[in-house]
Amino acid sequence: MTGEPTSEVEAYLRALARVRGAVQRCHPGVERLADLARLYRSRALEKSGTICDGLEYNFHGSGCLFTEVGGAEVDVDFLDDELEIFDSWRVRRFSMSVESESSRSLGEIAKSCRSLVSQGRLAEPRSGWFSIAE
Repeated sequence: MTGEPTSEVEAYLRALARVRGAVQRCHPGVERLADLARLYRSRALEKSGTICDGLEYNFHGSGCLFTEVGGAEVDVDFLDDELEIFDSWRVRRFSMSVESESSRSLGEIAKSCRSLVSQGRLAEPRSGWFSIAE
């Protein structure tokens, strides 16, 4: 994942899409990951476990850490129980879970995210927190 910081962000976004796809396949009524969080809060879903296809989850604070079979960690928070959001730290954590270390600083990753905001691919609903643009 060496190279431009945008490649780290893009890799995180691809992993987030894989996680969302797996959740939607295994829980047909769930459209967004935030819907999964509502199931947890209503006690219809345990705090941690395996969704399917070996995808593990662990709810924390205002978000959830998903771990793919190969060990890739995709951590998201939920804004107002609706929107999946992430910050530079979560992108870096993902990068470090698939490689030995991230090649970029948190500031460089945030700058790449803001570049994607200016392109209309991401939104920044809260300063330093990003989501996929709708």
